[in-house]
Amino acid sequence: MIKSFAGWSKIIILVSGFYILSQVSSVYLPVILAMIVAFVLNPVVNLFTAIPLGTRSRHLPKSAAILIVFLLSGIVMSIAITFVFLPFINEFNNFVIDLPHLSSRIKNLTTLLEQRANLAQLPDNIRSILEEGLGGAASYAVGLVRGAINTAFSFATQVIELVVVPVLAYYFLKDWPTLKDSVVTIFPPSARGKAITVMGEMAVVVSNYIRGQVLISIIMGLMVFCGMYFLQVDYPLVLGLLSTLTETIPILGPIVGAIPAIVLAYLVSPVLATKVAVFYIILHQLENHIIVPNVMGHTIDLHPTLVIISLLIGGHLYGIAGMILAVPVAAILKVLLRHLWNLDDLKKDG
Repeated sequence: MIKSFAGWSKIIILVSGFYILSQVSSVYLPVILAMIVAFVLNPVVNLFTAIPLGTRSRHLPKSAAILIVFLLSGIVMSIAITFVFLPFINEFNNFVIDLPHLSSRIKNLTTLLEQRANLAQLPDNIRSILEEGLGGAASYAVGLVRGAINTAFSFATQVIELVVVPVLAYYFLKDWPTLKDSVVTIFPPSARGKAITVMGEMAVVVSNYIRGQVLISIIMGLMVFCGMYFLQVDYPLVLGLLSTLTETIPILGPIVGAIPAIVLAYLVSPVLATKVAVFYIILHQLENHIIVPNVMGHTIDLHPTLVIISLLIGGHLYGIAGMILAVPVAAILKVLLRHLWNLDDLKKDG
């Protein structure tokens, strides 16, 4: 009777916990950002704590190392704000002012392409497909840029909530072993060893993925900015930032990020659009065959089919945020499934 009561109590607590989490989705953003910051800075913190102090076997306390890393991160961010963010703000303001004019030019371009398709005397069904495709592509390009603007403004409105991000990141960095142990104690003693193994694997997969993805996004954003600046495409900083953001969506993100650049280039001339398209093709070949293998390795080890399915499911459930989180969540589920699938065999062997 007592065991039955304890079991039902655990189930009720778990269900109540999941219900509460589903009702406070607004707190997810600062928590997720704090975890990303912690995963990115953790190797640097470990590097500082490994530095010996004096002749004795003394090392820098972890709390002091975290504060030093935060200070260095603040200096780097200040430099980035001065030389990157402020120029970006000016260019972004010009882009917002010019957006209605760009939308009008894109619509005129779509009309012109439709007229040329009519003059080509194409079959009605092919002409209809082309018209719908051109209209959809133009609308999508404009909508994508407007969506990015709305996302930036909505993100800015949550600055007050984001103030807690450094605080959460500090405690994630400092007390991760304690937090992990408190989670492990939820499991029965016989399963705690397995829980530690699973949590360790999940932490390695997620941390490596986040660090690798952040680095790849920055590299691709810088390369797009340099390429667009060299090709003299309008708003290279905006396109570089857009590439950085879309790069967080595997496979589909780079394609989506290339569309606005090609459209903006086509508004100048078809020749420039061709150059931009060739640039993106070469860039993503470099990404797929050189940058990603060297930065990410086999961190996730998911087949591209599973990645695409995960992106579709994440996008359907939670939009862009769901697509960004889809791959690491799929990797975590893969770790869980692998261990749970062999659980019965392990019990038999034991």
